[in-house]
Amino acid sequence: MTRPVEIRESPTARDRAYDGIRAGLLQGTFPPGSFIEEALACEVTGVSRTPVREALNRLAAEGFLDLHPRRGAMVKPLTGTELRDLHEVRLMVESHAVRRICREARPVPALLSDLCDQHEAVSADNLLACVDLNRRFHQAIVAAAGNTVLVQVFDNLQANLMRMSMLSLQSGLGKTARIEAEHRGLVAALQTHDEAAALALLDRHLQPLPQLFRGLPGQGPVPG
Repeated sequence: MTRPVEIRESPTARDRAYDGIRAGLLQGTFPPGSFIEEALACEVTGVSRTPVREALNRLAAEGFLDLHPRRGAMVKPLTGTELRDLHEVRLMVESHAVRRICREARPVPALLSDLCDQHEAVSADNLLACVDLNRRFHQAIVAAAGNTVLVQVFDNLQANLMRMSMLSLQSGLGKTARIEAEHRGLVAALQTHDEAAALALLDRHLQPLPQLFRGLPGQGPVPG
């Protein structure tokens, strides 16, 4: 029997603008605190001004940018204080998801193991793919708890979480055998609904590393 041919739509100019600018934000083409000039964004993404403006508005809504009248879009900096606050809220959200999965013996999606496979297979040089796979892994854990509001809270953290992940990768800390082993261990603990083991793994896995605070403004005491 002949399988139907899958037809994939080409990305729109709006999508290309969004993907290109977001990649530039994560990779440092548009550094924190700088203003994104529309002409440069058009050149980087290869699209016209209208989809670039739409992409900037979307990225501002997601928390990557601040829009200033008559000045344009400023890349939001990530401070040491924000990094600590982000860790606290993220740990609360993911810990609640882990407790609910274990206490209610909720099914663990096969997607988690699939994402582990993909993360281990992707090159450490492919920073954007590593960031996206890590985001999808943790999002899948939160989604498995079955609370849509919790997922919305987690999704609202994504701009800073992705920038934090990119900082980890650029520092050589984000795609390591230890990180991948913790992902596998977390999946195994969730599959057996071992709440204590899963929470201990999650706490260790999400602990912010002192290296991430170096060079960030307003870092205050660096966690050790």
